[in-house]
Amino acid sequence: MALVAGLSAALLGAPALGAQEVTLGGGAGPAMTLEEALRIALANNPSIESADASYASAKAARWADYGAFLPRVSVSGAASRTSFTNSSFLSPEGSPQILDPPLEDVSKSNSASLTLSLPLFSPERFSDAKAGGAELGAARLRLSAAEATVVRDVRRAYLEALKQQRLLEVADRQQIARGQDLEVTESRYRIAAASRSDLLGAQIDLSDAELRYLDADAGLAAALRDLHVLLARPSQGFESTDAVLVDIEEVPDASGLDPAELASAAMRANPTVLALEQDERAASAGLLSAKAAWLPSVDVSLTFGRSRSLAESQSLFSFDPANTRATFSISGSWTLFDNFSRKASNAQANRSLRQARADLTRERLNLERDVRDLVSDLQRRHRRLDALTRNQELADERLELAREQYRLGSIPYFNLQQAIDRLNSAEQSLFQDRYEYLKAWADLEERLGRAAR
Repeated sequence: MALVAGLSAALLGAPALGAQEVTLGGGAGPAMTLEEALRIALANNPSIESADASYASAKAARWADYGAFLPRVSVSGAASRTSFTNSSFLSPEGSPQILDPPLEDVSKSNSASLTLSLPLFSPERFSDAKAGGAELGAARLRLSAAEATVVRDVRRAYLEALKQQRLLEVADRQQIARGQDLEVTESRYRIAAASRSDLLGAQIDLSDAELRYLDADAGLAAALRDLHVLLARPSQGFESTDAVLVDIEEVPDASGLDPAELASAAMRANPTVLALEQDERAASAGLLSAKAAWLPSVDVSLTFGRSRSLAESQSLFSFDPANTRATFSISGSWTLFDNFSRKASNAQANRSLRQARADLTRERLNLERDVRDLVSDLQRRHRRLDALTRNQELADERLELAREQYRLGSIPYFNLQQAIDRLNSAEQSLFQDRYEYLKAWADLEERLGRAAR
């Protein structure tokens, strides 16, 4: 576990180590750290809002699970007034007779009752409560998984923007260097120390450098827009001309990672796996609930009532009826045949349980594979970073020597061009691998299920 703790510390601490501000496009806009971007995303990202709504719904549904063990209480009341006029009747011999004058009267009554009812024997209540608890746990874990996913995606988008910025810096330096080389070549051409071909080559190289700068600037703007989609905020006002991000100067060391230990830790902490375990428990409880439908049910109820018949002159709304009653009842039912609907329900519940178990097994296998692959990729990239860093330093030193030799006229322009291209290639490869390495760390962190809040 010490290794896991060290990994989490590296993941959390790396963005703050040796931090430096990187101005995107040379602007002077507000600085945004990775931590600030994460805070904004966790507050605004719609996928988190959706998961939080599901969690809130699951919490509310638990009241129904608890309520199944409490009596159901209902009150009712009624007040009626009936007026009638009878103008005919049947005689004992069965012939119709006419009343003269007609019989007119009014009938009035009111009543009120309080009923308490409780299922006395209903086994599915227990399995439903167990399933509800598992569903609530799964919803909470899926909220954590959504937060961890947003953290990973924001980290990756932020690092992609930093990578594009570094590539833009390389393109900018190339453009400046090519302009300086063109000036030197023009000076040497005027004194016949350089050929017309060298001059044309220097002009073409400057034009190519300008094109690469435009492409790099467009790539940076697209990366920033992607970041703002994850932050759920408009991208206006945060374009490549005025944005400031805080770079990550140091990177964590992957050489000591143990893939077996990290895979085991991910199994214990990954919220998606834990949510699927809760799904399996809920499906198991659902199967028990479906089987309980084969058993009889027994209900008990207690009713208190009051009523009163009223004369026409009395008020229809009486709050103290004189007649009282109390009813206690026990009722039972047992469905002997329901057209095989219980059989279908049991089959469906069994299918859900088997599907939940299959999903859990598949997620565990995929998680172990992903963690091992990420550790292997990180360790490979760590070795590459060491080699690429050495190559960049050597290429930079070589270019300084080549430029001095070209100014002195000891090497042709072609050799200078080779030295420039080698440094550009080394810098691009270094920045590409550096930020892809940090993205892989973000992926590993998400698989390990680090709490997002």
